[in-house]
Amino acid sequence: MDSSGSPTTILLVDDDRIHSRLLQARLSAQGYRVVMVESGEAALEQARLSPPTLILCDWLMEGIDGLDVCRACKSDPSLESAHFILLTSRSRVEDRVRGLDCGADDFLSKPVDPDELLARVRSGIRLHQANERLKDLAEELRLQKARLDQELEEAASYVRSLFPEAMTGAVRVESRFEPSHELGGDSFDFFWLDAEHFILYLADASGHGLAAAFPSISVHNQLRSRSLPVDLRDPAAVLQALNAGFQMERHQGRYLTIWYGVYQRSSRTLRYASAGHPPALLWSRTGTFPSRWLRGQGMAVGLFQESTYATESLEVGEGGCLLVYSDGLYEVPRPDGVMGTLPEFMQLAEQCRGLLSDDDGLDRLLSQIHDITANAPFTDDYSVIRAILS
Repeated sequence: MDSSGSPTTILLVDDDRIHSRLLQARLSAQGYRVVMVESGEAALEQARLSPPTLILCDWLMEGIDGLDVCRACKSDPSLESAHFILLTSRSRVEDRVRGLDCGADDFLSKPVDPDELLARVRSGIRLHQANERLKDLAEELRLQKARLDQELEEAASYVRSLFPEAMTGAVRVESRFEPSHELGGDSFDFFWLDAEHFILYLADASGHGLAAAFPSISVHNQLRSRSLPVDLRDPAAVLQALNAGFQMERHQGRYLTIWYGVYQRSSRTLRYASAGHPPALLWSRTGTFPSRWLRGQGMAVGLFQESTYATESLEVGEGGCLLVYSDGLYEVPRPDGVMGTLPEFMQLAEQCRGLLSDDDGLDRLLSQIHDITANAPFTDDYSVIRAILS
């Protein structure tokens, strides 16, 4: 019986009528539905009309022989799963190798022993049913993956909708965000806290998937809603408060890195702190001061309850530009298979400062990265922000 409760169909192909009648009687007695044909041509026509579970086919026949029938069945997607048993009086190893190369699943030696016939048929049907179950599971997995991909795409669209649009005015800001296939934990924002203080930060939660996106989204919501019980103009206090609320033991082992900066317009002062995040780059479009990499000393948020953070401060000279990014921007496999590193990215950013100062600077930087990596796909989310501090 097949999975629907109907008798299992066996296609019996043999031009020896007496021999085929004997096989039919033995198989029918076991409850199998046996369809008999006497040629290879008729076998292919019948199989395509009504695909069988198992095919018993004589090797030596006039016209299309058993090997040709086997080849044709195994090359037809609608018939390839049928268990194919060659009936043959040949016993040489070379002959069996030929049969296996044509796609035969099993052999029965003629004259066929009745017990062996039934045992081989039962075994073939079990294998066919197992393969059909695997196909059903594969299709179910494909559908589940398609649903998951759709959900991740919707999640990525939601994350993207949270990010601010490009900003003009006293501070000009543009950004780029690209989620990976699995969606990661990147999140960023920039906004005026008041007429004097401009906030800019970029956070990156560990791992991939929705579980990585949630901590970053939570940080985004707290900072944008100003619900943290600290002064948002104090970078170290902000990171301290985030660390107190995002211990990894309560977030499935997740932690996040963040670079957080506050620019005071009147004094042209930039105050910043970092929690394990790659250093931001500050340079002058007019060359009035040397470029600087703005590092922080704090550990990633969520690693240790007792972590402390320090606020660094510096005056931004004329033509100041700030580049903040996530590690997904440089951890990209190169053509030689080696993953890109932070020092290599820092060197590239230094070389591209002129490009970065242009209106299309971010796109030109990304183009440089694509050239270096031979357009290899990014394996993680990447985010990058460029702010011109006038």
